Amino acid sequence: MRTISNILAAAALLVTPGLFAQEGPPQVGFVRIVHAVAAGEGKANIVIDGEDIFPKGYQLGQRTGGFGLKAGAHSITVKKNGVEPGTTKITLNTGETMTLIAFSEKVPAKKEGDPPVWQTKILRLKQSDPERGYRMTLVSVCDKDEVTVKAANQGKGAIETAHVKRLTTTMVDLGGARGEVLVKAGEEIVTTLSPEDPGNYVVVLYQDEKGAIKALSFFDPKFVIAG
Repeated sequence: MRTISNILAAAALLVTPGLFAQEGPPQVGFVRIVHAVAAGEGKANIVIDGEDIFPKGYQLGQRTGGFGLKAGAHSITVKKNGVEPGTTKITLNTGETMTLIAFSEKVPAKKEGDPPVWQTKILRLKQSDPERGYRMTLVSVCDKDEVTVKAANQGKGAIETAHVKRLTTTMVDLGGARGEVLVKAGEEIVTTLSPEDPGNYVVVLYQDEKGAIKALSFFDPKFVIAG
């Protein structure tokens, strides 16, 4: 026989809808981090909310995949020997993928008379609605004020020229046709794109330890996890 307490508990469940219902999907955003810190020695380490996500470290020119983090505020630090670490605070929205580009910049010393020092800076790229067709977004963290880039679209049979200002983004329309895209800085091919799906193809221009311009690229349409 059911006791009064059992009957009352059952009644409470009936009048409290969703009390034990499964919660909705987790409120998660994603962050991708590009290592373009040319100064210093060795690999770079990335610390998210106090945790080193890959203790072995990242080589210059590498990037992470999309790390899933709870939507909200987070602290991200990039460290490398011989360079002052850089930290940034971000706020992720649910479903958002944010790209952070870590690079090095020479800054005045804190004490008068000391030589300048290298410091890690972090440039933030947030997603936006991609335009129709195929496009390439270029961003430069090189120490040059401007980098001239030529993109030869094999499928379109055309060459586009872009003048990429430092720490800003420049968009190049790749047209509506598929086809391999050769991206040149000067006479050197720095990366090759092979667009399959319409959307945004990001090219990050940076410098290696000797000052030569290099690039890495990835596909980043809105609400798609890259990496």
